[in-house]
Amino acid sequence: MKGARMSLPTQMAIGMVLGIIVGAATPMIGFNPSYYQPIGQLFINLVRMVVVPLVLTTLVAGAASVVSRLGRVAGKTLTYYLATTAIAVVIGLILANIVQPGSGLSISTEGLKAKDVTPPSLVSVLLNIVPINPMDALSKGNMLQIIFFALLFGFGLSTVGEKGKPVLNFFDGAADVMIKVTGFVMLYAPIGVFGLMAYTVAMHGLSVLLPLIKPVGVMYVACLLQILIVYLPCVKFTGLSASQFLKGLSPSMMIAF
Repeated sequence: MKGARMSLPTQMAIGMVLGIIVGAATPMIGFNPSYYQPIGQLFINLVRMVVVPLVLTTLVAGAASVVSRLGRVAGKTLTYYLATTAIAVVIGLILANIVQPGSGLSISTEGLKAKDVTPPSLVSVLLNIVPINPMDALSKGNMLQIIFFALLFGFGLSTVGEKGKPVLNFFDGAADVMIKVTGFVMLYAPIGVFGLMAYTVAMHGLSVLLPLIKPVGVMYVACLLQILIVYLPCVKFTGLSASQFLKGLSPSMMIAF
């Protein structure tokens, strides 16, 4: 089709394949693999840069909009969200225990020392979800604390009424801006994936790919099961077709991907 643009997943797949080929050839030509690392690390840094503001703005705007616009339906929406999330966790745990992704992966840890860590109690984990200082949680990228604060802030914002509309408009606009910024970052994704794969293969060889492919494959299977078992049956009650639902969901899925 004239003027058609190659999709982002296709570009990333090409970057991955090229990275594998270049990484495998690197030891034979005597090239220093460390030159690939900054290419991939830049992509990781860009993603980490947008995650916190993206999550904060979208959750605040979303939580405030849901409560203010849907009223009583907000409780049902929250219940649906928690239920579908619980199912997703169960699917992930079942597949992880069956397939055991990551088993067989052997990467040199020479020169590295692991710190002795005592696992926290369940009570401690739950209490740590509540941030003592939201600004500190934002600066450290503590996602659970950020999510908790963003949802609580959004719910509170929805109860203020007219006085809260300028604040809601700010977060709503900021969320749109961050989605655009995330799109800009994803333009670099194929190059970043190339750098990550080239460095990994050059450093650890092609044998490292199979154990790495297993977690990715399990993730895709889990996502597919979540869509087939949870989302598509729920869509039947909305009157939408499966194709309409997936088309409408595609922008959010692409950002998550």
